[in-house]
Amino acid sequence: MKYDYIIGGAGLAGLTLAWQMIENGLLEDKQLLIIDADKKDSNDRTWCFWSEPKMWLTKLPIKQSWDTAVVKGHDFDLSQKLEPYRYYKIEGIDYYNFIREQLSITPQVTFIQDVILSENEELKSIKTQNSTYHYSSYFFKSYFFPDEIEALSNPKKHFIWQHFYGWKIKTKKAHFDPHQITYMDLQVPEVKGGLSFAYILPETENEALVEYTLFSADLWGEEAYKSSLEDYIRNNLGIDDYSILEVEYNKIPMTNSIFAKRSKSIIPIGTLAGTVKPSTGYSFVRNYNHIQQIINTLNSSGDDFGISGSKKFRFYDEVLMNVLHTGKSSGHEVFGNLYKRNKLPLLLKFLNEDTNLLEDLKIMNTVPKWAFIKAVAEELF
Repeated sequence: MKYDYIIGGAGLAGLTLAWQMIENGLLEDKQLLIIDADKKDSNDRTWCFWSEPKMWLTKLPIKQSWDTAVVKGHDFDLSQKLEPYRYYKIEGIDYYNFIREQLSITPQVTFIQDVILSENEELKSIKTQNSTYHYSSYFFKSYFFPDEIEALSNPKKHFIWQHFYGWKIKTKKAHFDPHQITYMDLQVPEVKGGLSFAYILPETENEALVEYTLFSADLWGEEAYKSSLEDYIRNNLGIDDYSILEVEYNKIPMTNSIFAKRSKSIIPIGTLAGTVKPSTGYSFVRNYNHIQQIINTLNSSGDDFGISGSKKFRFYDEVLMNVLHTGKSSGHEVFGNLYKRNKLPLLLKFLNEDTNLLEDLKIMNTVPKWAFIKAVAEELF
């Protein structure tokens, strides 16, 4: 059977695209195939993001949201309101089930559990371990292989991983404030050429997701993550008696290199298209915006599927990546200065790429100047 569209990968981008195709009536007389190696039936990740209240958010299976965040360092401990933003949490299994419900009532959609081996843009075919599938319009590709990451082999590009290991824990005594998150706790050992911090999403006074997060070129072994997380929970949080309810691990590539460009009928989406913001690793809202751009293009029979973005903010990201990757300044110094000398809502606005030049300059005046001046010069010349 030939399909009109095939989506390779049922992650955030692939599932969101399928949902929005259904929502916008793009599948009324067309067939869509989704291929993924995983059943998507476990709570394997958590998506978090900040946003102002918007209509599309009301449709999502949001588990929890907060209006207050804490940032900590060795010489500061600040709790701040996030207004006009809220910080949202969606658990992977809830999102999978939400999309699965949409797909189950749409006969034009087929989901196949299989491993994609290759794609052929000339024949418009997708080869898997068990079969070969054909499409007539577009193949939306969200997976990638290591050799497709340009920055891994290009010394002029900066590449680091955001990798994190977390436990959802339950304590016998009340240890957490469910009304505020710990957005970044820098009171952990520094990592060379990157950043290390802890992150806490409380659900109740006795339950929270506690994560140990790193931005670094090298990934760790499982025991190193466990040891660091145990040490943080015991020594920083003062918790000895707890049970582990869930385990979460993930790694996200952070680079100033666009991973893949459109190749005829093969359209990159998700991380492959560059929806992950290089300086933060956040992608949920950027992914949704890119999907809306794709939907608008399909509705108008257009041909522009590329991700839109600001050249100014892309340059800012490149400079920060340079500083962290080359060790011109420590991640703790950079982010410590940012949090101590700026209000968190302004920083979130900056990371959303919504600030004006005066606001940009105010924020830039709070980072280690010589490290960033050197990085600017290297990126420009």
